[in-house]
Amino acid sequence: MCLEELPEKWNNVKKLAITVKQHVAPLQANEVTVLRRKCAVFDVEQHKFRERFHKEAPFRFDAANPYQMLDVAHTELRQMEITMASIYESADLFEVNVPDYKQLKQCRKEVCILKELWDMISIVNSSMNDWEATKWKDINVENMELECKKFAKDIRNLDKEMRAWDAFSGLDNRVKNILTSLRAVSELQNSAIRDRHWNQLMQATGVQFTMDADTTLADLLKLNLHNFEDEVRSIVDKAVKEMSMEKVVKELKATWASMEFQYEPHPHTNIPLLKSDEELIETLEDNQVQLQNLMTSKHVAFFLEEVSFWQRKLSIADSVISIWFEVQRTWSHLESIFIGSEDIRSQLPEDSKRFEGIDVDFKELVYDAEKTPNVVEATNKPGLYEQLEDIQNR
Repeated sequence: MCLEELPEKWNNVKKLAITVKQHVAPLQANEVTVLRRKCAVFDVEQHKFRERFHKEAPFRFDAANPYQMLDVAHTELRQMEITMASIYESADLFEVNVPDYKQLKQCRKEVCILKELWDMISIVNSSMNDWEATKWKDINVENMELECKKFAKDIRNLDKEMRAWDAFSGLDNRVKNILTSLRAVSELQNSAIRDRHWNQLMQATGVQFTMDADTTLADLLKLNLHNFEDEVRSIVDKAVKEMSMEKVVKELKATWASMEFQYEPHPHTNIPLLKSDEELIETLEDNQVQLQNLMTSKHVAFFLEEVSFWQRKLSIADSVISIWFEVQRTWSHLESIFIGSEDIRSQLPEDSKRFEGIDVDFKELVYDAEKTPNVVEATNKPGLYEQLEDIQNR
């Protein structure tokens, strides 16, 4: 073929293309019409599927056969996706704009995250079913709580779109409820709930509790207490608060049972003077604040007598220590003046005589206090504050 013939050949090809295009135009137009009709029909079908999917997919926590339901939805959805792919392919061929079919794509997304959600529900249910078979005395609350907190964290990390679904709320509530129940079980194991609390629960609910070696976690969770949620919550909360108070009071008693005064000898007379102890003062202040907080609690009734007792004891100790140091400082100052200088004694005979009385009384108190090293016992001796106050006022 000569180069000179190429332009003519090319023109012939273009003319043929135009002829063919004119020839197939009616056929193409017909196909486009059919495709658009098919698109419209499929659009209706995808909306209908979307509505049916919302009704039949396992969005509820009480769904009976969630995986079977998802399989059915997946199979039908796959067929529709094949049809949609065919429409897209034809649309590209005939250069036709077609809908995005967002409803169908949303269904596919929801099938995927529903599968993820029900996998999580299955894992949680499996673990909890194992726990519920555990004997009462063998329940390891700490391990169960750690596992539950891990579940809670995994649930929070799930797709946020599923949070509006009942299945998600059911799972989230179940984990939160078991965590709450485990806290109550923990208190029971640690004797947080005393006989008085069991009696209050039985009186409020009418349910009789029998705790023995064969009692399981499931037995505890299946008790009819859920019918008296407010009453149970109030009593359990009270028990937990009282356990906290009991701990504070117990620690406080242990602290003051071993808290003793420290003494140091006076430089001139060698009499034992009370030594400044920052730890003692700080502990005294902190414990008084703790006791005041306990007194303002609505659950203090059972411990009212004991808390009031310690409030009085520590308040007296605080007052006595405060005035003791004041008297001690005054005595030390006057002792160096009147005892250490004959000139001053002769110049101020009345003041010297008055100090001699103070000196005798103060030394008597000091030696007596030294015999009782415990801070609370030493400071709460009858009339001690008044004696110190009398010395201070002379």
